[in-house]
Amino acid sequence: MARPKEFDAEAALLRAMELFWRQGFAATSLSQLVAVMGISRQSLYDTYGDKNRLFLAALDRYCSDLAAHLLGPLLQPGAGLAALHQASVALIDFLLAYPERRACLMVNSAMEMAPHDAAVAARARAHWQGMEQAFAAALRIARERGEIASPEAPENLARFLVGMANGLIVAAKSGADRAALSDIARLGAGILQPDPAVILTHEERLSP
Repeated sequence: MARPKEFDAEAALLRAMELFWRQGFAATSLSQLVAVMGISRQSLYDTYGDKNRLFLAALDRYCSDLAAHLLGPLLQPGAGLAALHQASVALIDFLLAYPERRACLMVNSAMEMAPHDAAVAARARAHWQGMEQAFAAALRIARERGEIASPEAPENLARFLVGMANGLIVAAKSGADRAALSDIARLGAGILQPDPAVILTHEERLSP
């Protein structure tokens, strides 16, 4: 009969996620992981498999939490241009939330590992496709309401917005402040050709 686990596997996974997020995969050792997770090396193997599988579990948890926080509002019934603005504010808040700029675990991992790790590459594609779908759903509603006038297909606009979001992540990692990130978001949103009558001003939306 298997012995019950003597630790909180979910809490340990979150601590591992935080370490991977700060340091990346290659720079994080098994010794560091077991220390921060508060478990033995054998418990790590028994519960999560190995370092690579632990990393993938942490990445999956990160993407699930991030999608619920940033993309959930875009998938609500009736979400349109206002929800898109709220998502940009939420992203900037997220990027500036930590004194030490961490950027995004998915973006960091895609740059470090996707070129040679098929599992990470597949997760990156799925994550960005989910973002595109959420943006496109809100863009369709915004267009139906007359809130935007761009002739581009919502799918193309969504792809552009995902690219802009990744640009914000890199800029934040490089030290850009709130004003700079807000300017990027404001100018990027101009491609939507939003109707000024249905949105608040940039300063009202993106001010701290």
